[in-house]
Amino acid sequence: MEAKFSVRKSDFDKFAERLGLNPEELLSHLKAEVVKVGPGFRYVIDMEHFFFYVIAKLHGQQKSSGGAQVDGRSFEEAFNRAVDALAGASGYAKLAEVREAVCRELGISEEEFSRRLAELVQAKRGAYILLEGGDVKVQVGPKKYGYVKRVERKVAEVVYY
Repeated sequence: MEAKFSVRKSDFDKFAERLGLNPEELLSHLKAEVVKVGPGFRYVIDMEHFFFYVIAKLHGQQKSSGGAQVDGRSFEEAFNRAVDALAGASGYAKLAEVREAVCRELGISEEEFSRRLAELVQAKRGAYILLEGGDVKVQVGPKKYGYVKRVERKVAEVVYY
């Protein structure tokens, strides 16, 4: 049995604002469907997605309030695993999905993720390509980005004939 509920767009926007989230970002996390009803719009949300999201948020708050300490190396490893797992055929991964996976794995907040990513990109210049496109963006330093790609640096291979 599949349980769904619908919310007016204006109410959903207020709810997202109270959570401190961008409405589009929350829509993406909840995998909500936009439905035209009369003169306005409603968002149809699956109860299962909603409850998993709320539980993950609560679990993440408990972990971050517990003072989860993450060093730069473990952040980089988790980040690289997430990018590799979520990258499409072009090699690019949605940065919001990477953020969600890394925050879940390490038990860090989204703010901590953004801070750590800015440090990583600065320290490993040229190892990552960040694109500003996309529907949901992540703040990294002064800019917002939607996609990330790892750049493989291969040592030139010499072939003797």
